Amino acid sequence: MKRSVTAMPSKRRKVEAEAEPTPEYDVRDGYRYVKPYVYKFKTHAKQRWFDRTLMDIFTSEFGAFSPDYYTMAIQSGRITLNGALTTPEARIKNGDLICHMTHRHEPPVIGEDISVVHETDDLVVVSKPSSVPTHPCGAYRFNSLHYIVLAARPDLKHLHIVHRLDRLTSGVVILAKTPAKARELSQCIADRTASKAYLARVRGAFPADLTPEWLAATQATAATRSSLAKLSLDSPTQLRIQCPLICRSHKDSVWGWADAGEDGKEAETVVELRHAGTATSVLFVKPVTGRTHQIRLHLQLIGLPIANDPCYGGVLHYGRKAPTSPPVARAPETASLDPRRDGESDDSFLQRTCDRCQNPRDTTDHHCACIWLHALEYKLAGDIFHVPPPTWAAADYVVVETTSSSAL
Repeated sequence: MKRSVTAMPSKRRKVEAEAEPTPEYDVRDGYRYVKPYVYKFKTHAKQRWFDRTLMDIFTSEFGAFSPDYYTMAIQSGRITLNGALTTPEARIKNGDLICHMTHRHEPPVIGEDISVVHETDDLVVVSKPSSVPTHPCGAYRFNSLHYIVLAARPDLKHLHIVHRLDRLTSGVVILAKTPAKARELSQCIADRTASKAYLARVRGAFPADLTPEWLAATQATAATRSSLAKLSLDSPTQLRIQCPLICRSHKDSVWGWADAGEDGKEAETVVELRHAGTATSVLFVKPVTGRTHQIRLHLQLIGLPIANDPCYGGVLHYGRKAPTSPPVARAPETASLDPRRDGESDDSFLQRTCDRCQNPRDTTDHHCACIWLHALEYKLAGDIFHVPPPTWAAADYVVVETTSSSAL
């Protein structure tokens, strides 16, 4: 009788902890820049990678760069296997450690100071500018609210994210100073005892008095987009929007209205007029649920999209100013094939071979910096936290139409 033999798992190579670089900020021309820095992404081989080539893994599972870049990166030592130079054809085994070293250039964000509007021993409440992500994500790490506040307040050793606010949205954000406070506030949010209120400047006129005739016409508009849309009046001035939402692309974080037969998530928003206008109107918005991009989608659903929202129906300028040239797709990453010189540091090697360092270019006007959506108020754990309204929410704010970026 044959005895079955179970293969012992390969011992993983130890991942040495990398000292996190100290971010260096430069605020100029209204934008906050982070000095480029060395970033090392390290990971052990996953089971689905076993016996596949290094090149196959990077081109099929890491789509941020082109195949030509990955070939260059492996040959020049930017991508290593178990701490050593390797080849694109190297086959991955259990226990292998892959490291991808890049010279990270974070996108710029609006350079406004982060104002603290309230602070206690266990939390700090700030007014987040538009364009700044709440926490590190994607191409943003040090140019995130979390790191910017820590850099401005060296007395705060740790901060804990309690809730998130979309990168393009401005307004109130609550940060906990202790894990215990973070757990307490997170539980309030999970229990749905918290609530938010927003301001939004939309394209079109929202009436001060909502008539049955207007409601019927707006319901008809919404029904052309989703058969599940339901509008009702809470009062002659308050509109309740109900329409489930569904994620259309997890990769691109694009959401849409769900329709019959789709597994959407219930979403509900209450809207009323703050300032009337003809080309645009300012609305006071209270989301009952907290779905991703809920307010943006519900306002677009009723034919009143946020006026400068490039993703969901806005047709005004792209961000804070009109671009001097059309937005362009990210160019493939390129770098010199020169190998590392003897004694050359990681930073010196990457800076010398980095195309973006050797050929700097200004693309600030290709980034959407702002949409007219502002978190004005947050009720949480018995407290109400306010931040000042933005300039674009004033009744006398002059809207200048520039270029069209999206159709309704």
